[in-house]
Amino acid sequence: MAKIEEKVEQLVKDPIEKLGYSLYDVEYVKEGPEYYLRIYIEKDGGVSLNDCEALSRRVSDVLDEKDPI
Repeated sequence: MAKIEEKVEQLVKDPIEKLGYSLYDVEYVKEGPEYYLRIYIEKDGGVSLNDCEALSRRVSDVLDEKDPI
């Protein structure tokens, strides 16, 4: 799993930083029958739901294009 997390980290680091956030962690875990990819970010003053939404839209395009999973 670490390989997937490393690939995702490489793909999303630049878009995250361009939006003004810092990448905190990438996690790809199995919970029950499903796998989940979680990307944790941080920024000065904290992260809001709107921040998560903006990041999700940007990063999902990159992940859809490169398909690291």
